[in-house]
Amino acid sequence: MPGLSPPDWLEPREYQSAAVNAWLSNQGQGVLHMATGTGKTITSLLAAAELAELQNDRLALIIAAPYQHLVDQWVSELHDFGLSPIRAYQSRNSWTDEAVSQLTEFGTGSRDFTAIVTTHATFCSNHFQNVLDRVDGARTMVIGDEVHHLGAPHFRKHLPESIRARLGLSATPERWYDDEGTDSVMEYFSNGIVFEYGLEEAIAGGHLCEYYYVPHIVELTDEESEDYIAISRAIGKRMGNVSGDIGDADLQDDEQLKQLLFKRARLVGTAQNKLSRLRSLLQRTDDVHHTLVYCSDGKIAAEGEATKRQLDAVTEMLGHDLGLKTHKFTYEEDQDKREQLLEDFERGVLDALVAIRCLDEGVDVPATETAFILASSSNPRQFVQRRGRILRPHPSKDFAVIHDFIVAPPGDIRHGEPDSIFNLERRLVQKELQRASTFAAAARNHPDAELSSIPTGTGSLATLKKDFNLLDI
Repeated sequence: MPGLSPPDWLEPREYQSAAVNAWLSNQGQGVLHMATGTGKTITSLLAAAELAELQNDRLALIIAAPYQHLVDQWVSELHDFGLSPIRAYQSRNSWTDEAVSQLTEFGTGSRDFTAIVTTHATFCSNHFQNVLDRVDGARTMVIGDEVHHLGAPHFRKHLPESIRARLGLSATPERWYDDEGTDSVMEYFSNGIVFEYGLEEAIAGGHLCEYYYVPHIVELTDEESEDYIAISRAIGKRMGNVSGDIGDADLQDDEQLKQLLFKRARLVGTAQNKLSRLRSLLQRTDDVHHTLVYCSDGKIAAEGEATKRQLDAVTEMLGHDLGLKTHKFTYEEDQDKREQLLEDFERGVLDALVAIRCLDEGVDVPATETAFILASSSNPRQFVQRRGRILRPHPSKDFAVIHDFIVAPPGDIRHGEPDSIFNLERRLVQKELQRASTFAAAARNHPDAELSSIPTGTGSLATLKKDFNLLDI
């Protein structure tokens, strides 16, 4: 019967061994807070192998990941460690009988190892929990990949208490604007983080590549500025005198406010001048290759045409206007197609991939040398995950370049609106600048990255800081 052991070619990195030891020292429970691209999957399987050895080479391993493509990646990694896991997603008829059989055999002692890899949704379903009732919790281990997802209300109430060994993985373990969800995850995995390995440490250790950060301050068009100011005034009126952060507002109880915030975020994400700036940058580049473009999921008004998705407009501009070999990378493509696109990108058959969110978590694109971030959410998890994907090492690159498009609020907002509107904008600008500051801090060109300026007169990050009294960022 197959066991669980690292492949002969694998030589654990020093920090991976330290992470395993920290987890074992905490009675086999805890969260590993490790930068994207530093090998959390391998580290967790090394921990599982150590635990199995301590348990006389017996272990039932349950792995829960947020998406199906991540389940497939885990299955591949487990094959390297000598296990053929059950893939538990989609139709329960395709995996339930085998899972029940193997867990029953494990419980009776006729099987020493079993592994099931599933999605978070399936893991927290009543059906899967009923299957887990057959497991010997004292000799079972659960690995929660991208563990922050498990803090969602519909997940956290289904985390199995019977399983003793618990390991959570994430580059961003805290849930944005959800202290209760964060606390729930940390409590389940034995009061939280037992090991941290950050981005700067990973770059210094040569496990992630160095990078340059280039922020671009983008102005709204006159029409966009008018719309932006009108929406901001409506938001200010709806919110009244808000103290604290926008995220503290109970949006669930105010559908109109939620829609206004969403409408303004879409306007910023699809600002027309982002496309002209992207075109200019690419036209000035002699050899465009291994390039990612992250887009908004909103629509833009194309001159003389009906509105189209920013994703489609960018893909058309790169492929048709600039002659680049380009393809969209979205959830509209099936898994086989996405794998082929990644392979073509790696080999240089494709010059560029254009994505919305599909490359945010769990998809490896180490060949990436240049990334253009046209739109980003206010959630730090997104840009931290994206940066980690871009910085994965690859034999063909020495460093990466990240271009970050930041929309500056209209001048009237900065200089001609009441204090209530100014303070509202200040909080939004603060989030953008915090992202830029985070990116710039570990960049090769820090602190020069924060002095970036453009010829249209908006100025630099330093100008925005001054205008909004955010010089402490």
